[in-house]
Amino acid sequence: MEKDLFTEYARLGFFRDLLCNNIKYEEEILEFEKEIAADFRPNIVMVAAIDNYHLQFGNKSEIQRQNLRLAVLESLKEAVENLYTLVVPMEEDLYALLFQLNNKEETREKALDIGQNLQRYIEDETGISITIGIGLPCKNIFDLHLSYKDALRACRHKFYTGTGQAIHIANTIPFITDPNIFSIEIESQFSVKILSCDKKAAFKILDDFISSITNKTPNIDPVIVKARFNEIALIIIRAGIEAGIRSEKLGILSRRFLKRIAESDTFLELENQTKELVSQIIDEISRRRKHMNTKLFEEAIEYINDNFASNITLEDVSEHVHISPYHFSHEFKRFTSMNFIEYLTKVRINEAKKLLLTTDLSIKEVSSQVGYQDSSYFGRVFKNVEGVPPSKFKIDNQVYKEEKIKSSGK
Repeated sequence: MEKDLFTEYARLGFFRDLLCNNIKYEEEILEFEKEIAADFRPNIVMVAAIDNYHLQFGNKSEIQRQNLRLAVLESLKEAVENLYTLVVPMEEDLYALLFQLNNKEETREKALDIGQNLQRYIEDETGISITIGIGLPCKNIFDLHLSYKDALRACRHKFYTGTGQAIHIANTIPFITDPNIFSIEIESQFSVKILSCDKKAAFKILDDFISSITNKTPNIDPVIVKARFNEIALIIIRAGIEAGIRSEKLGILSRRFLKRIAESDTFLELENQTKELVSQIIDEISRRRKHMNTKLFEEAIEYINDNFASNITLEDVSEHVHISPYHFSHEFKRFTSMNFIEYLTKVRINEAKKLLLTTDLSIKEVSSQVGYQDSSYFGRVFKNVEGVPPSKFKIDNQVYKEEKIKSSGK
């Protein structure tokens, strides 16, 4: 039993090294083949890759991930038990399947049919989506690593075509490398839209950029695409730095995003992850500005309340809070629902009403104390706001108070 187990591990190790091209001498290959591979002569390699492995299972415990990998491995073995096949675990989310298919004329169709059946079987048995990549047949065991490389390349095409399928390398168009897919002009526009918190416009630039990639034939190598999305991430993060977002927050967001870029199986995932980062950064900028504006305009209102009796102007207040008069005027109305003059008038008239009701000051004196040097103008403003001139307001309220006192005396 122990000897059989040792032989099985040695066999798996031999073929794993062979696929990775770690055995450099033909004599070694022939010796291993004679000792532990017996009459098994695989001539074609498929790879089975668990789809979205890191995104779906990265947060699970190691035991949970190990159980998942074992479930897929056992299902693969069951699926090929009637075929002359060896299943070799290669990476955490990747398995190599070595086949011996002898009818060369039917090899491609037969391999694709096997791959499709494998994919469906694993999903039905485990509920886990996998993609099968199929390499070209090789002439002898020395070139088996070439079929493995073909299968890996075929599997990478799921980046554009989607997960949960079998892909034969012969049915794909080779990737091209095009490093010039994100221009300086787009970069500048993108940064401006993020800083202006225009999420819709930022997404439009992203969509145009994405279309420029997906419309190319043949497809651009996913490695190049991911490199460009890394650059986009840097643009987004720089915009966040410029907007004053805390470096700790940006560090967390950028590390998470860069990790997800590397682990994205498909272009759609990459697009969704990027839009999520854009949305998070814009929301953070918006929250920060809202908080800053709250403090800023609270300070502006306090300044107006303290200085309304003087000849205060919009420029005075905007200078006090260190923003441009135009920006202050626009944002002040959003903050208070009134423009500057309306708010200043409200403060002055409220103070005037208080003085008229609680002091014996004349109309002229009240006018002066609330910031109006021209008492006639004060009277017009007061009547426009309260519906009566200040003198009548004072008389009416005095009569009301007297009648109330008499009524309470009874």
